[in-house]
Amino acid sequence: MAPTVRAPGVVVGRRARQGGVRRVGRGESRGVASRGGGEEARDRARESERGGGEPGSFLGVSKDRVETVMTQALPVMGGMASQNVLNLADSVMVGRLGTEAVAGVGLASSVNFQCQAALQGISSGVQAMSARRIGENRPEVAAVPLNAALVIIVLLGVPMAIAAFVSAPSVVPTLTADPAVVAAAVPYLRARVCAVPAVGINFAFRGFWNAVQQPQIYMNTLLAMHTVNVSVSLALIFGVPALKIPALGVLGAGVGTATSVWLGSLLYIRMGFIRAKEMGFGVKLPSADDFKTLIAQAAPTSITNLLFATGMTTLYWIVGKLGTSETAAVNVLINLMLTLVLPCMGMGLAAGALSGRALGRGDVEDATQWPWDVSKLTAAMMVGVGAAAAFFPETLLRCFLTDPAAVAKATLPLRFTGATVAFDAVSLTMQNALLGVGDAPRVAFISIATQWLLFLPAAFLGVTRCQPWFNMNWLWGLYVAQRVLQSILYTRLWHAGKWKSIKLA
Repeated sequence: MAPTVRAPGVVVGRRARQGGVRRVGRGESRGVASRGGGEEARDRARESERGGGEPGSFLGVSKDRVETVMTQALPVMGGMASQNVLNLADSVMVGRLGTEAVAGVGLASSVNFQCQAALQGISSGVQAMSARRIGENRPEVAAVPLNAALVIIVLLGVPMAIAAFVSAPSVVPTLTADPAVVAAAVPYLRARVCAVPAVGINFAFRGFWNAVQQPQIYMNTLLAMHTVNVSVSLALIFGVPALKIPALGVLGAGVGTATSVWLGSLLYIRMGFIRAKEMGFGVKLPSADDFKTLIAQAAPTSITNLLFATGMTTLYWIVGKLGTSETAAVNVLINLMLTLVLPCMGMGLAAGALSGRALGRGDVEDATQWPWDVSKLTAAMMVGVGAAAAFFPETLLRCFLTDPAAVAKATLPLRFTGATVAFDAVSLTMQNALLGVGDAPRVAFISIATQWLLFLPAAFLGVTRCQPWFNMNWLWGLYVAQRVLQSILYTRLWHAGKWKSIKLA
């Protein structure tokens, strides 16, 4: 058997039985099995799958595979869970400022997401390329795609941030006719777009850390960011008279978030030089082929994210035709929905990374099985969480909305979200698995088609042509149906298996 090549700083312990990945001590990065171990890895995968029905298995998934998935996913899930808690904490703080402030922050957040969406798509390209290089036993160049991504982000992100800052006062009034909502949205949006380049940097690092099996760095950085965000935002929103800090309201929330995002970028760069320098970070220039492959992988996802974000902004515009309380309700519904489903993203990213590495070492059978196993675990995990939203919607909504009318309008939609969250779990798992093996174009087609050809036209016609009976319940029901359809289509794509023939440089 060929000698083992280790990623930088690896201390190898006993082998894990899955995918050629070696278990390591706490806090350490992991080594990568050599090419010569591919057949052995396939044998271990088959053995594990046959053992799925043994007494120690869970939902037909062997204990070893469950452990491998959770080791990969838990740090990301922890980071995303903390991000959700932070989003909800922001909603609670801003909610004390009134319904117009909640609606304004929700609208501004959607426009801000639209500004940074294209940069976020680079993350999937970095993860796919870096994971494939790890699987191919080339850890010494695993960080080169990250270097390429950072160059692209700086060149695109800075002009985008400047343009968004300048145009904010003219863009927001086109999306709502309520002057109070405009007054809250503009300063918040201007503060948030100052961090657009930093968001792109953070997403690129997230893709890389997942690819090289060091997701704990992502979690630790997010925890530091959230601590700063809550502290700074709380002080700036309500003021601290003893320190002569004035109350800035929604502007304070935007400044606190932007500050924490830039802090995260600095921490990621520092950890890059500590943990990824021997993988080429900051020392190996990307080639023209590296840029070309990264752009080819990232472009479909970036376009998808941009159109998705534009679609969410369009949704706020459509809902605004129903009223300000409906806009505030949608903002809270989206935040709660993200709280329910973003932990699934951690599982989905794990599936993508595991499948990408397995495909890199030539183990197609193992690459095929990972998303099915992860989907079972994720759906089971989310059933109980969704039940809480389905059975106790008013209790959750009153934490964020002080207007009884807004609570009433959001109650049944939140029940819809809770009842269908298992479909979101499967959708995110399969979507990220497809991205992890490089099948971004077809993922983009499904996402764009279901949103722009089905949901948004139906929602617009309902609000403008089917009044008064077409209300928030109908609109959110269409949104939930769209997400269920995406789950079915992504699953069919994975089952068809065309992704097995995709080649990455």
